[in-house]
Amino acid sequence: MNATIVTIGDELLIGQVVDTNSCFIGRKFGDCGIRIIERCSIGDDATTIINTLDRVLKQSEIVILTGGLGPTKDDLTKHTLARYFGCELVRDQATYEFVEQMLARRGIEFNALNQAQALVPKCCKVLPNRNGTAPGMWFDTADGKVIVSLPGVPFEMEELITGEVIPRLAQRFDLHSNVHKTIITFGMAESVLAATIEEWESALPKELHLAYLPNAKGIRLRLSCYNVEREYGEKLIDKAFGELESIIPDYIMGYEDASVAEEVAKLLQSKGATLAIAESCTGGRIANQITSMAGASEYFLCGVVSYSNQAKQDILGVKAETINAYGAVSSQVAQQMAEGVRRIAGSDYAIATTGIAGPGGGSELKPVGTVWIAVASPSGTITRRMNYGRIRIQNIERASTTALNLLRLVLLDKLDTVTSDAIL
Repeated sequence: MNATIVTIGDELLIGQVVDTNSCFIGRKFGDCGIRIIERCSIGDDATTIINTLDRVLKQSEIVILTGGLGPTKDDLTKHTLARYFGCELVRDQATYEFVEQMLARRGIEFNALNQAQALVPKCCKVLPNRNGTAPGMWFDTADGKVIVSLPGVPFEMEELITGEVIPRLAQRFDLHSNVHKTIITFGMAESVLAATIEEWESALPKELHLAYLPNAKGIRLRLSCYNVEREYGEKLIDKAFGELESIIPDYIMGYEDASVAEEVAKLLQSKGATLAIAESCTGGRIANQITSMAGASEYFLCGVVSYSNQAKQDILGVKAETINAYGAVSSQVAQQMAEGVRRIAGSDYAIATTGIAGPGGGSELKPVGTVWIAVASPSGTITRRMNYGRIRIQNIERASTTALNLLRLVLLDKLDTVTSDAIL
């Protein structure tokens, strides 16, 4: 069963608004066995909407439109669909009364524009929107296909997709399940990971499809099984991932939304240990990842953003002669930062970062993207130099996650058992 998602709005084309609707619909449809074969964004233009419908209906049984259903003149979707299907706009009384009551509760005038929200093409089935003024609209084509038009406001669209659209599609079409599961890895470059698990990948059952999804927080491996009974697909995927866990156990953080930060939190909690953090180039990003998790107060004591050399000296106790001799971006300074924050916080473990995030400030010996990371623990302090690229935000993200991963490996006592690039 093929579907196309069309998001409508000039604001999407000029980058003023990010299209999150397609992501939500794609996930929900994927779980139902509906294959999204195209996603596109178009402007608020009647001709473009009509031409797009003509094109995508040749390839899809289901077309989902979002956006352009507001009360103002730039919202053309409803009028264009009435023209497309050759029917007039009529008042849906249930929508009219609902909108009137909603606006009365909010103290908003029920003016002509708001009243017009209850006008719908006579040939559609109205999908009640309990979170807004614009109803959803379901159209059946002459050749048995379905067009659904939904509000562009995400929380309104999401409720209509789960509460109205998917149940109706399940009644209309014979849907099977698509099963997806994602495992989170960190510590191997994509090419190294692919080579390491090549034999496992080659032996996967023909029903399973593997995708590599890299980002600064690691590489996600997604296994998918299409058009199957859900229980059968889940068993295939669980068995395959169970085999993978035995191949790269030290590089797996968990499943779906798992992260290195969560693994560090679990380890600190299990050991009853505490953490302090000193950051320079990462500017508080590591502390933010830790404190974003509920329960962080059990193990996190403090974070210091010592951006200037003077702050490194005055707050963390980094020696001026160390900075003068080796520079602020050095193993020696990273070590003294980690040991300093561990000392002043009285923590069991500490992380420190110092580097050149970019895009300027580098040198031949220390190019942009150079970062030193240190982890101080009861058994001593280790440091590692990382070499990233020239994109500032990526350098900050990578350094933050790498620092947490280095701490994870220390907590697991795994530094001697993993490959040298395992803290990537």
